Amino acid sequence: MHLVAGDKVKCVEFGLRRAQGPNGALTASKYAYVGGFEATSNVYAGYLYDIPIAGTQAHSFIMSFEDEKDCEESRWLAPAEGGEKVDLLAKALEYRTSLGWDSAEKRELYAFVSFATAYPSAFSALVDSYSTKNSGVKNFLLVSLALEDLGYSPVSIRLDSGDLADLAAYAKNLFKSTGEQYGRDFSHIRVVASNDINEHKIHELNAKNHQIDFLGIGTNLVTCQSQPALGMVYKVCEFKGTPRIKISEEPGKSTIPGAKSVLRALDENGAPKFDILCLASEYESFKKLTGSTAIHDQKTKIRL
Repeated sequence: MHLVAGDKVKCVEFGLRRAQGPNGALTASKYAYVGGFEATSNVYAGYLYDIPIAGTQAHSFIMSFEDEKDCEESRWLAPAEGGEKVDLLAKALEYRTSLGWDSAEKRELYAFVSFATAYPSAFSALVDSYSTKNSGVKNFLLVSLALEDLGYSPVSIRLDSGDLADLAAYAKNLFKSTGEQYGRDFSHIRVVASNDINEHKIHELNAKNHQIDFLGIGTNLVTCQSQPALGMVYKVCEFKGTPRIKISEEPGKSTIPGAKSVLRALDENGAPKFDILCLASEYESFKKLTGSTAIHDQKTKIRL
């Protein structure tokens, strides 16, 4: 993978959550580094073996923000050279109005601001929680402009779905045009791409003359595809009682909001016939109504 990516593109190991156990994860992190990868997302491997660590926030972090009060305590940041703290969110919102980017998702902006105040000198953002082009990259730039006003420099974005080559080109063009509009040089901002990358996909990206700077490679690096890994991860579906949804350019990566349970329908002999995915509240109501967690065809009529 390192050889196929070429000298201009760096590879980062992202496989911890897909590895076969903790030992397999540490082994993969160590030998990926030996094999030419630049860094790992495995913080423990960084601690044990002194491997550089790299990564961004998770979708769950971004999706946990609902309104402005969620970053009330994490929107203030002092300039890099010291002084009174400044409202980073207010500055980002001023740029939002100036650029006319009113359609960018505010919940995502609140998350980026909160992350930026925690890591102002290492601000990186995962930009596909809602829409990469219509929201994620734009919100990243709003926060980046505000950070630069305070003497900090943004680092990178991460693409995790969609046409990676097209989205990387779009992001680089928007970095350039937005920077020129405000007299800033954003040429240093890096684009990281992930999403089930393997040698075949790297060849495809190379054929498109992509503008990706780093490849985050996980499943196809740390597992053997003749013994497949389970391509599944946890996503936030509800936070503090409020449903959450992840929207993606890839329909299969979008989620159904709300905490859920499963009702199982049984035939007259008690054998399972089919399952119904329902809201957890519907499941509890059904249990109270019937005193059961299963639907018996002879006793209960349901409408699908």
